[in-house]
Amino acid sequence: MGPRRRRRKAVTPRRRAASPAPAAPAPHHPSAGRPLRHSLPSIWSSLWSSLWSPTSSPICSPGTSGFEGDPKSSEEHTPVVREICVKFTRGVDFNWQAHALLALQEAAEAFLVHLFEDAYLLSLHAGRVTLFPKDVQLARRIRGIQEGLG
Repeated sequence: MGPRRRRRKAVTPRRRAASPAPAAPAPHHPSAGRPLRHSLPSIWSSLWSSLWSPTSSPICSPGTSGFEGDPKSSEEHTPVVREICVKFTRGVDFNWQAHALLALQEAAEAFLVHLFEDAYLLSLHAGRVTLFPKDVQLARRIRGIQEGLG
């Protein structure tokens, strides 16, 4: 056995001294009469609401069309699908319908979201908040061949 470690003494937290109140702007200051443009919370709330609106969400909820709401994400997804298709069909390029690409994109996003949810639960079970690659690997291993895709 190695040497015993000494335990640190518990330190009680001390309160900070109250900070002085901010001084009011001088009356000769150019922005004294004008109201503030935006406060930080209002900027964040508008950004948050725009991210979670159903028409502009980067991850489309089931039943919504990525082509109507966010055409950019669909356009980025299409070349990747075509490249993978060419790899697996030995150079033969197939034509894809828009609805087929959309269905493939939604299925891939749903698979990844579910995988990351499971992996995050595993990281919480391990007592961590950070998601590690080993959590994703364990989630795929627990799912098995069918749900983990091999």
